[in-house]
Parts: sequence; structure tokens; C-alpha cells
Amino acid sequence: MGNSPRPVSRRTWDPVFRDRVLVCDGAMGTMLHSAGVPLDRSLCELNLSQPLLVRDLHAAYLAAGAHIVQTNTFDANRLRLARLGLEDRVAEINIAGARLAREAVRESGSSAMVAGSVGPVMSAAAPRIPDVARGPVLAEQIAALADWADVIMLETFGDIESLAQAAEVALAECDLPVVAQMTFGEDGRTLRGEEPAAVAAVLAGLDVAAVGANCTVGPAALQDVVRQLAAGCQLPITVQPNAGMPRRLGRQLRYAHNTEYFAEAACGFVASGATIVGGCCGTTPAHIRAVARSVSGLKPSRPLTATTIAAARPLVRAVPPRPDRRVPVAWPHAGRFVILAGLRVPRGQDVPEFVAQAQELISAGVDLLVITDRETPAARVNPVAAAVVLRDRLAADVMLQMEAADRSLAALEADLLGAYALGVQTVVCRSGTPRVAGDYPDSYSLWDVDSVRLIAALSGLNAGVDWRGVTTPDQTRFVIGASLDTSAADVGQQLDRIEEKVRAGAHFLLTDVIYDADSSFRVLAELRGRGIEVPVIVALAPFDDPKTIARRLHEVPEVSQQSPALAALRGGEDLAHRVNSALDAVHKLRDLASGVLIHAPARPDDRMTRLVSRLGQSRPAS
Repeated sequence: MGNSPRPVSRRTWDPVFRDRVLVCDGAMGTMLHSAGVPLDRSLCELNLSQPLLVRDLHAAYLAAGAHIVQTNTFDANRLRLARLGLEDRVAEINIAGARLAREAVRESGSSAMVAGSVGPVMSAAAPRIPDVARGPVLAEQIAALADWADVIMLETFGDIESLAQAAEVALAECDLPVVAQMTFGEDGRTLRGEEPAAVAAVLAGLDVAAVGANCTVGPAALQDVVRQLAAGCQLPITVQPNAGMPRRLGRQLRYAHNTEYFAEAACGFVASGATIVGGCCGTTPAHIRAVARSVSGLKPSRPLTATTIAAARPLVRAVPPRPDRRVPVAWPHAGRFVILAGLRVPRGQDVPEFVAQAQELISAGVDLLVITDRETPAARVNPVAAAVVLRDRLAADVMLQMEAADRSLAALEADLLGAYALGVQTVVCRSGTPRVAGDYPDSYSLWDVDSVRLIAALSGLNAGVDWRGVTTPDQTRFVIGASLDTSAADVGQQLDRIEEKVRAGAHFLLTDVIYDADSSFRVLAELRGRGIEVPVIVALAPFDDPKTIARRLHEVPEVSQQSPALAALRGGEDLAHRVNSALDAVHKLRDLASGVLIHAPARPDDRMTRLVSRLGQSRPAS
């Protein structure tokens, strides 16, 4: 495959739009998935491992009438590839992607252009990367594409600031035309709540060749967006909507077969000012064929001359950083050793018994109730609802443990804001584990959200900013906890992770269940030796049965299996001995801990109440 000369330069780009409407290709990712590529597979890596599959998809879009084909490189930057151990192959993957697209164009005999696809440095749900770190990542990818592409296509950016930065990096890195596309929601705003007029104003101040919208929503929601973009600047407008909303069927995502509707919408986009029309997720060569047929012979509806474009580009800088509205929040029990009781969520018919047990524990001296169950496929009350029930009926302080696995950040925030509105504000953030219901874990678990990201999101809500970075009218006062595993095989790595959680905004730490007080003491001492002074709550489960302990010893990854104390417990020491061991553990760890959480037995009984009373009698002095 040779390197063909690039037929387009920035100086000759504008006349292309004056002459005709151009058709871009459709989905890459969803088409590859429908061809059998697993949802958790790196798509851009297929440029190396399955090049014929990628090239044939380009060829299908060219045969359908596409004038622009986008490279299979949307997520081919260093940070995204690092999650798959491919960070040192950025240039190789991007060049391979561009060469495959160019080879498909050459073999088709068309004059189609190759657009080097560049997405955001990380997904919208991932932790936000500082500007200074994003720039080099973008530059590396764009430099790899520049010698092989005709256009740089910036796609699916969620806020003006990051898209403006990417455009500036692209313009500095190469002399290719740069198309800047934002993604909008059903409300017609960006993920950070910005209106199309603001997007047009900022991008018109840069030397980009076109601005537009792609992904997230279908044609209906983008009709008004295109009109507003066209009204806000004299730049050419691009639009690439999804086929609609996906539905999950088995292990595949399915979209509507709506080619005629899509073709009709394309004519509407052109009438509203679009100059490039194409498709994104869920669209197929059939969609693009229908679009190409429907817009054939149409002319751009707006006059686009080099003079008017240049005159309409006042330089507007990206959105300035929002002021930090953070109200200081801290562990509210400072200076006092607290006793916490862990409760398992009930089934619906067991709620009265659940509430009565909690009342008994409060009477015995418990300071804080904790919902210890995470979400489960079993038919039980949702943990958030269980926490709200206790708060509402007992006016008790309740700690909720929230797992991020399999949940989007938007859904997690919605649940937690609902709980907060009903009085639950202490939350322990956990990454969680994949849901398994059958023979294989769900292949599309949402792992973009881990405990650190959830902690940062709650910290943001305390500052009055939601997960998208949009300022909210109200601020929360979440007390944010993070999990600490004192039995981790790699203690150094675990403590590094704790430092990351504290930097993200954690106010306190809650250990996983401690069975070996001596080894846990060493971990907590090392934690303090690193200068991490946040309160630590130690968790004990003296009512666990041998089977549960055996599972903890042998079935949990990255847990040290060298603890003789844990091995002895597995042997089935009697309950009285384990209760006394729990009391001894509190005594050993009290100088390094700010409280103790006792997990309840599987079935409620008075053993838990008696132990709480004994702990209260021997509570360390403040």
C-alpha cells in the first residue's frame, strides 16, 4: 500500500462545500460488532489483527456512495490504548487505519476523501484529564494520521473546551482541514449543557474547516441543532446522527432499520444548512446508500464564500473554568470512636423485622447503621431504598455502600441524589464486581466508572458540579468513603490506590472484613506512615461461617493467602472464640482506627445486640 498524495488542502477545502453536498460514511464500531467482534474488544486494534474486515467495511461504504470515509481510529490514542496494553503502538495502529481506508478508496476508483477519526482523549464517564495532559495525547495521534489522511475529523466531543483544545492541537500539528464535531443530547445541548450557538461562536473563532454534530442521538434531536449551528456561524455544517436508540438483544446492540426515514432526515439537514451528511452508531451501508440517493443533486442551502467565512470568525475562547463552590465537608465524628452496625437488605415482606432489628441496635449503642449488601440479582429491596427506609422510620444516620460496576455515572448520580434528598448522605464508593448470571460475565459491563471516578463525582456534587461538569443549582454535602483492603497481596499497590482515592475527595476509609488483626495493624500503620490521616473504620464479621471465610481465603483475587489467623478461622473455631477475637481486634487497632463496623449474622438474632453492648462498654476513650 503506497502513500497517495493528499488531494485536499485547507486552502482548497471551502470550494468543495460550495459546489455540492457531501456524503460521509456511517458506523464503524456497531458494524464491526455486528460482524462478530466482541463488545469488549479494542476496535482500532483490528487495523492490525483483522485488516481485511476493516478494509471491506470501508469498501462497502464507498460502494454505497460515500464521498468521505473515516478511519477506524476513533479511540486510538495513548490513554485509551493503555487500558489494553497497546500504548506503545499508537502510531502503528493509526497509520494502519489510514492506509486501509486509502487502499479501499484506491481500489474503488473513487475520488473519496479519507478522514482521520480522532475522538476525545477519554470517554465522558472517565475521569477528566487536565488540559496539559490531553494536548500531547491528541498531538501524537494526529501526527500519525496526518501523512495519510485528507482531513482530520474530531468526533463526539462532549464540551466546548475539550473540542476547542483538540482543534487547536490539530491545526498546530498539521496543515490538513479540521472538522470539529460535538455530541448533543436529546435536550439539544452538549454533555456539559452548552447550547449549539455557544459551540458555533467558539469554533468560528478557530481556523477549522467545518463544525457539526455527531453520535448520541438520532436525526430528530439534531434537526434543531443543525439549524442553530448554521445560524451561529458561516462555517460549513456537518451532521452524523445515530440510527436511533439501541436495544440490547442477547450480547448484541440492535438499532432500528430506518433507511428511508434516515434519507428523508438528510434532506431536512441540508435544507437547514448542513453541507456534509452521514451516519454514526447503528447506521449501515444501506443507510448511507439511501442518504446518497436522497441528497444527490442538492446544493448547499447557504452561500459559503471564502470572504464571508473569514469575516465571521471572531476569536472566542473556550468556556472559562467555573469557580470552585466547594463547601468543606469532613468526617462528622472526629475525635470519637464510633460503633457501626451492618445490616443486610431485606426482602419486601421482611421490612418490619429489618426496621425492628435496626431499632434494637440503636438502643444498644450503635452510632451509625450501614447497608452492607451491594446490588444483587436476588429479589431483595434495593440498597438505596433500604437506607432511605431506615432514615425515614428511625431518623437514624445511615451509611450506604454504592458499587459502580455495571452502572453509568449518570444513573449512579441520580440514585445518590435521590437518597441525599431523603436524608442519606454518607456513602462508601466501591468499584464492585461484574454481575454473573449464567456461564459468563456480562461482556459489556460499564467499567469506565470505578470507585475513584465515583468519589470524584460525589466530590463534584459537593462543589455544585454534576458528572458532565455542568454547574447545578444546589450543592450537596456527601460524606464520602472509600474501601481499603488490608488483606491485599500487594500492600504497596493497595496504598497507592488509597492515595488516589483520597486525592479524588474521600473523607474516610472503610476496610474490608478483617480476620487477622496483626497483619491489618501493619497495613494501617504503613498507611499512617505515608501521611494519610483520614479516619479509618475497621470492619469485623465474627458471625461469618467457615464457608464464607473459605471463599474469602481462596476465591477472591489479589488477597493474601498467607494469614494463619484466617486459615485457623476457616477451620471452624467456635462462635464465642470468634466474638472474643473481634473484641481483641478492636483493642489492637483502636489507636489506628476511628470506629468499628460489625457485620450482622445471616439471620437477625440477639447475638449482634449483645456484641454491640459489649463494644459500647469497652469503647476507647475519645
